[in-house]
Amino acid sequence: MSRARVLYILGWGRSGSTVLGNILGEIDGFFSAGELHYLWERSLVEGRACGCGRDVRTCEVWSEVLARIGVGTSVDADVVVAWLREVLRIRATPRLLRRRPGATLEPPALASYAALADRLYAAVAEVAGARVVVDSSKIPADAALLRLLPGVDASYVQLVRDPRAVAYSWSRAKEQRDPRAPATMRTHGPLDSGVNWSMWNLAAEALAREVGPDRFLRVRYEDLIEDPQGTVRRIVTMVGEPDAELPFVDDRTVRLGANHTVSGNPDRFTTGPVPLRSDDRWRGAQRRLDRWETVALTAPLMLRYGYPLRASSASR
Repeated sequence: MSRARVLYILGWGRSGSTVLGNILGEIDGFFSAGELHYLWERSLVEGRACGCGRDVRTCEVWSEVLARIGVGTSVDADVVVAWLREVLRIRATPRLLRRRPGATLEPPALASYAALADRLYAAVAEVAGARVVVDSSKIPADAALLRLLPGVDASYVQLVRDPRAVAYSWSRAKEQRDPRAPATMRTHGPLDSGVNWSMWNLAAEALAREVGPDRFLRVRYEDLIEDPQGTVRRIVTMVGEPDAELPFVDDRTVRLGANHTVSGNPDRFTTGPVPLRSDDRWRGAQRRLDRWETVALTAPLMLRYGYPLRASSASR
């Protein structure tokens, strides 16, 4: 039996993973699952909607996937949520990276979740008829675990955005478009955002050293917006699909259809022609104190990723 090919997007939130996942999901043979890590809590426990608008349990794709892996019979979503909280927080990433494929997984919660995740990716690929499953969960421990799943052939994109833009985005309450979700998305202050931006990207770099350059690509959000076709072409080439037809109407516009993402930014519900424009409102609207607090927490990686420590206040 062939292994499921998974393209995992990782990095700190508000960096464009939803739009990137949705673009990739429009390519023939690719299936964007959204943030698959949250299938259990947000979709099955809380009842949030699939990207198609239906309950995940009745969606034509996910109902079949869930039946194949035993949800409702041998698999209890509440138990899986407890496993995830126990063994897949970011602090578990170094320990997972030290493990070699084929080794016995401990504790039992990790072994149980790994076996379930292995079956889940296979079921998604089979039901969706996908050559590549795109998982935009972004969680470093999740990404590290993929290396250890015998049925998964994983590649990775580290998606990075200027941490000042990320901090500004996290400071604003974004409205949800799913009536079964809280009215607005969670917010983070600049201290929390800056610390997590650094931690999650450092964890991504540790993963990169383990898997090697053939399976790992760092992408800046700003480059994705500046050259979306060229950037997406680099990604699909990495996963062995260099001749894939990309879903762009013109240089900066992508056409998005309905999808079956289980979780993500509210923009996952957007369909039709979508112009890709840089959101630079932070340059004029972010408080100076928030900006410099963010820089103080992220400066070493900012320089490594090509972000100047001083940025113009004027929008481009």
